[in-house]
Amino acid sequence: MTLQERIDSYHATFVKYPKMIVDKDWLMGVWVLGNMYKRANGYYGAFPGNFLKRALSLFPDRARTLHLFSGTLIAGPNEVTVDSQVTELVKPSIVADVRRLPFPDATFDFTLADPPYSAKDAEQYHTPMISRRHVMAEVARITVPGGHLAWLDTVRPMYRATEWKQVGAVMVLVSTNTRTRCLSIFERK
Repeated sequence: MTLQERIDSYHATFVKYPKMIVDKDWLMGVWVLGNMYKRANGYYGAFPGNFLKRALSLFPDRARTLHLFSGTLIAGPNEVTVDSQVTELVKPSIVADVRRLPFPDATFDFTLADPPYSAKDAEQYHTPMISRRHVMAEVARITVPGGHLAWLDTVRPMYRATEWKQVGAVMVLVSTNTRTRCLSIFERK
């Protein structure tokens, strides 16, 4: 799919929301999601509002999806959730170290990653802070050429230009007194 076709898929799902654009082979947008003050499970760091539905609408062609740092997300058909532990609320499909994922090369065509944003956040999840650069390299290994990675974070992750091409960015605004995040979108070379 072209970037414009991805945006068209998003607009077909979210008709009343502000438009995203493609300019010079770069997908851009701003999502104002509002806050979920009463999360059903009270899990720290759960996706805001309809973030997941919005992100997935950009990738309607995904066949095998990996949700990395999945938290309380429940895997759907052709989806795998990975987290570093099992708790009362967190029940991933697979428990694994994100630096050494237990998948063969070129397993997934789409990954959505929502890592801890800081060492303080990692403490909340009872896990060590990750090396973004190492995780980006590992996700590159398990992603098919032409596949995509959507990385939600407060910083743009370091990556190898030989492995990834960044093709877009979406600013994610939630509520007042919350961190602004960016959904960085990469295509596997």
